[in-house]
Amino acid sequence: MIVTPCSNSDWLVLTGFLRDHALVMPTPDTQCIGWLSEGKLVCAVGMQGFLGKVCQMHVAYVPGWHFTPRSLLRAVFRYAFLTAGREVVLGVVNSKNEKALRMDAHLGFRELFRLPGMHDDGGDMVLLGMTKDNCRYLDDEPRAFGEQDELATIH
Repeated sequence: MIVTPCSNSDWLVLTGFLRDHALVMPTPDTQCIGWLSEGKLVCAVGMQGFLGKVCQMHVAYVPGWHFTPRSLLRAVFRYAFLTAGREVVLGVVNSKNEKALRMDAHLGFRELFRLPGMHDDGGDMVLLGMTKDNCRYLDDEPRAFGEQDELATIH
C-alpha cells in the first residue's frame, strides 16, 4: 500500500527510513512516498534537490526487500514529472552498488556522467538520469499524484 506523509511525524518516519537504510540526509524540500507490506514500511522513495527542471531521487529498502511495486513506481514518477513538473529525475549511485545500477537501468535511467573514485570506498560516483519523455511509468492521461490511488497514512 502506498503511503505519503500527512503530518510532520509521518515525514520524519519516511525521511528517517531513508536515512537509516540508504544514508540519505533529508533536506527541507524532501518529498517522500513509501510502501507498506503487512503494515510495515519496507520501501521509501525520497525526492529532493528540486532545482530548475530536475530533482534527485533516492530509494531505500529494508534488508532483504528488493521489490518495487509498479503502482509505487507509477506514483513516484507521476509525482516527479506531473505534479512537481520536473523534466529530468537524477540519481547518484556508487559504481560498486551493481544491484542498484542494474535496477536503475531496468527502470529506464541512463548514465549521464561518471566521477572516477569519488564515491564511498573508492567507487565511481555515477550520475544517472531519466527524462519525462523516456519514462514508461506515466499514464497516457496525465493526472496529479493521488488521483485514483489507494493512499494511507503511516501508523
